[in-house]
Amino acid sequence: MKTTLSLLVGLLLAATAQAQERPFVYTVATTGNAPGPDTRSWAVYYDTGYGERPADPIGYDGAEQRLGFQGRPWRGLTLIGDVAVGTGGDTVRSSQQAELLTDLVGSRSKLRLAVGIGARREWEGTSTALARVSLGWSGDRALVFGNLRLEKPFERGRDPVDVITTLGWSQRLGHGLRVGVEGVGEDLEGFWEAEEAEGGARLYVGPALHWSSPAGRLWLSASGGPIVYATHSGRTSLAPRPLDASTNGFTMRLSIGYTF
Repeated sequence: MKTTLSLLVGLLLAATAQAQERPFVYTVATTGNAPGPDTRSWAVYYDTGYGERPADPIGYDGAEQRLGFQGRPWRGLTLIGDVAVGTGGDTVRSSQQAELLTDLVGSRSKLRLAVGIGARREWEGTSTALARVSLGWSGDRALVFGNLRLEKPFERGRDPVDVITTLGWSQRLGHGLRVGVEGVGEDLEGFWEAEEAEGGARLYVGPALHWSSPAGRLWLSASGGPIVYATHSGRTSLAPRPLDASTNGFTMRLSIGYTF
């Protein structure tokens, strides 16, 4: 009897872990190559945020609304995408993006590794090709994920490739609550390129808060904190970046989602 009860509890916890598609706001976490015939799981979410002097993907300079999804259309594949609207002053802009990732490590391992490609239309209308590597470790209580994203904008005067990294650590406290830290590094080529075209490297670090309902269906994720302009470049371009790096900024974002 005890063995059966332990097995049922273990299966419930595993199902709940699989249902938590977005434990972080900025970092993409994959669930691995789920075993069994029923591998489909989808999450839809609504993000709302506000920032001063951020840059995509950290945030929008003003108020931002975002509607997105993340799911597994087939075993070993993760599809993510969103549509965003940003408002600041008298200006209203939009952006859209989609990515497809494939898992390289099965879910029976605590290690997670996925790679993929995608595309984005930026706030200013520039088309950008994306490539992402998502690497993480999913333990019984701790969750650590890092992303490396390369962006190739198809716009004259922009950097050939933009380098963006994210890192998230989250610890389970019980009753569906997780707390941790999340960070973003953007235009990191500014550390070794003095004439980086988007104003220099930017760093963001803030708390990572996540809550999910007992069944793992409804969840909330939040993060917010300062944005530090670590390097400075005098070059300008059409990139949606605040190019005057003399003042730092901040951003905050709340994500509300449902998994089915």
